[in-house]
Parts: sequence; structure tokens; C-alpha cells
Amino acid sequence: MDIEDLNKTQIILLVLLVSFVTSIATGIVTVSLLAQAPPAVIQTVNRIVERTVETVVPRDTGLTQVTTKETTIIVKEDDLITDAIAASLTKTGRVFAGTATSTPIVGLAAQISPTTLVTDLSIVGKEHLVALGNTLEVFTVSQKFPDIGIAILSAKSTTTPLASPFRMADVSGIKLGQTVTALVSVASERVAIGAVAARYVFTNVTLEGANPVSVRALDTTIVEASLSPGAPLINIFGDLVGVETSMAQSSPGNATFIAASDILALLTASKATTTPAH
Repeated sequence: MDIEDLNKTQIILLVLLVSFVTSIATGIVTVSLLAQAPPAVIQTVNRIVERTVETVVPRDTGLTQVTTKETTIIVKEDDLITDAIAASLTKTGRVFAGTATSTPIVGLAAQISPTTLVTDLSIVGKEHLVALGNTLEVFTVSQKFPDIGIAILSAKSTTTPLASPFRMADVSGIKLGQTVTALVSVASERVAIGAVAARYVFTNVTLEGANPVSVRALDTTIVEASLSPGAPLINIFGDLVGVETSMAQSSPGNATFIAASDILALLTASKATTTPAH
């Protein structure tokens, strides 16, 4: 039968058949190409996000018709990491040894609230100047937790607007092998990228009038020697995963971080014990 002899219905069916066969062939070729691609290329694509865009089209009847269009966006892990680092730099403070810029920078601190930072206890005294984003602010040491080597710094004045704080990543949701990044240097913008190697309970911190709080730690593949005291650890979305302290390092080699969400839980429990009853 010649194609000229086909009626409209048969032509439509033929077009559908050709489209179906083409789709199957395209799928087979795509799978074959991905199977032959280098592992690094495949790992670069971290996830696929489907976004729905709705448009309203007027009709002659006076009613409206909603047309839905789905667009697939490929998000690369490299892009997520670089965006997370850029955002985290404004939330990470450089801690001076004293209250003047003439004193040396001794470590880093992560901003966990509009007026609060967390850092390594071993580098602090009473008051410290902190460079945070484009601001210089004096912070006082408001709380110390020697068991985990953590110090809490509170802004002495709240007149200077500070950057928005880190979001906290729940340590319970952290998976082994998950990509993490440490902001490591006090002298320049330097990072170290690695993965979570282990999770474990570091210690139980006892607070007066409250139940002990279990504080967990995360071992990583990041080299400990590359870190500055108080270095924050973030995930690919820029959430604060942990904070480096001298107490957390159980052995030389890979870096260990105190879980940020457990530090927040410890602060909450500590605040509850100091709140007077009404």
C-alpha cells in the first residue's frame, strides 16, 4: 500500500507508531551512553528536580483553563557546593586574640543566631574582636562547655546588623559517605572537601537540673592538619553540620567535628536550667 493511499486516521496512527519507536530508540541510546561515561561525569549530576509551571489561558466561554508544564532541571553537585561555600563565608567569623585588629587571628567561629557564635574553647579568653562578613564586632564568652571544647560568643552590642546565621543540619539525617566541606583557613578563603566517615556519641554533657545531653561527633576524610580551630563543617546545601574543636580530635589524621545540632540542643537545655520559674 502506498502512503498516498492512507486516509487521515491511518496517517495519524503511522505518525504515533514512528514517534513511539523513536522514543524507545532514544532511551536505549541514552542508557548506553551513560553506561559508557566515566564515573566522574555520572557523579557530577547529583539530583534531578521537577518544577511545575502553571499558566492560565482565557477561553471564549469566560472560563479559564489551567495548563501545566513540567520542566526538568539538572542540578550539579559542584554548583551546590560552590553556592554553599559562598553563602557560608558571610556566616563564618575570624576570631582575633583580643579586642583589636592588631592582635593575631586565632581561629574561626560559626554564627548560630543573630548575636551568637560558636567556636573552639581552646582559643578564647573573655572578649574577642570578630570579623564577620563586612562587620567588626566585639564578642564576649558567654558559655563554656569544656567536655566538648565548645565556647559560645555573644555580641557585646547589637547595634551593628549581622549576617543571617547558619541553618542547622540534623546529625540524625547525616549519612555515611555524604559530601561535606570545611572552611579551614583564618588567613584566606580556603576550603577542604571530604566525606562523612563515621558517626558516634562523643560524650554525655551533664547540666545542673537537667538530664544529660548526648553530644555526637562526625569523623570525616578531611585532613585534621589543614583545619583552623573552630572551623565549621557544612553540607552541600550550606547547612552547618559540625564545628571543629581540639577536644573532638580523638586521634591524629582525619578531622572530627562536634555535631552542630547537638550543640544547639545543649544550648537549649542549658538555657532551660537557668530560666527562673514563674
